[in-house]
Amino acid sequence: MEKETLNEAAKHMIESLREANQAVAESVIAARGVEVLKSHAEGTQALLQELDQQTKKQQEAFLKLEQELGQDVRQQLEQQMQKQQENFRKLAQELQLQAQNQQEAFQKLIQASMEVSKNLLHTPRS
Repeated sequence: MEKETLNEAAKHMIESLREANQAVAESVIAARGVEVLKSHAEGTQALLQELDQQTKKQQEAFLKLEQELGQDVRQQLEQQMQKQQENFRKLAQELQLQAQNQQEAFQKLIQASMEVSKNLLHTPRS
């Protein structure tokens, strides 16, 4: 009778440890996932700011050229500026879409990883 009680206590203890390990593993995975997503978001934001600054520099250069070259070139420069702005908008949209896709893929990866961890922790051991 005492042996059965000890066995039950040992099983309960092992199950408690397994659940605690699972909780720790899940929180570590989630924390790493948040850090990666945060890093991607910060990188994308920095890239968008850099692109915005470059576009402003190009616009300033075009305006300076326009003043130096006169009215005849003005229309061509305006068309070039519009093309540059449109390219920037397209690139910014693509970057945002890629960042969103990365976040979704990483969230799926975290979920799959957590499921694997959960399954490993609940697998009976011989």
